Amino acid sequence: MPRRRWNKWPREAAEVSGFQSARKAVCWLPILLWTSGLAAETCLELSPATISPDGNASLRLSLYSSPGAAPAAVQWTFQYASSNIRSLTVDDGPMLTSAGKTAMCAGNAAAYNCLAVGANSNTIASGVIAMVTAVLARGASAAAISMANSQAASAAGYAIPISAKVVSVSGANSASDCRAHPPLRGWVGGR
Repeated sequence: MPRRRWNKWPREAAEVSGFQSARKAVCWLPILLWTSGLAAETCLELSPATISPDGNASLRLSLYSSPGAAPAAVQWTFQYASSNIRSLTVDDGPMLTSAGKTAMCAGNAAAYNCLAVGANSNTIASGVIAMVTAVLARGASAAAISMANSQAASAAGYAIPISAKVVSVSGANSASDCRAHPPLRGWVGGR
């Protein structure tokens, strides 16, 4: 009997130490995931408006991704007051075109939903993905546009965390890292 006990002991000891090693690894896993998530941020940023003499406002929507975290599809919603903005149009930006994607949009009087996709698995590089034109309503001197429902997906179809930011008209604090700027509201001036 004692011989059997000695043969069993090293295996049990190995199982216990293996369990403890696995337990230590599991304890570190949330910290590793949390810190890697800080570095891998994907965000949308709507630029300040450029107003033309006819009262139309032009804005650029840019996508910024960390290396290796670029999405293959992006979705967002522009929200605005119909009393201030008569219509909104979105044209493909250079980064969508180079990825073989297009922005498809539909909306109503207060919101404009857009989905940037393509029939390929190319990812969308950081830069301008859409050119936005807002036609101000008669008598409106300024209008607020906000962004909501931002979502992104990888080429394999997995969700990518994404945030959105609208840069103020002054643009003084504009930066390509929109993680540090939580407000999602900006103003479009006109006439």
